[in-house]
Amino acid sequence: MENMLTVGDRVFVALRRGARTQHPPIYHAVTPNVRMALCTTEPGSRSGWAEPPAEAVTCEVCLTRLERLRRSAQAA
Repeated sequence: MENMLTVGDRVFVALRRGARTQHPPIYHAVTPNVRMALCTTEPGSRSGWAEPPAEAVTCEVCLTRLERLRRSAQAA
């Protein structure tokens, strides 16, 4: 999969929810094969994550949690 973001030993991709389109779209940090994003957002029961992955995560909560994961990975 392209546009993978590796933090420590975890891998994320930037995806937006498939059913709802926001302007501008918000891209969340999602672990491949997992339904829930790092910020706990998930698509509705009749939708999924839209493909292809974006180049960057834009969700503020996901970005904060990614930075926290980076700092803890560097400290270890």
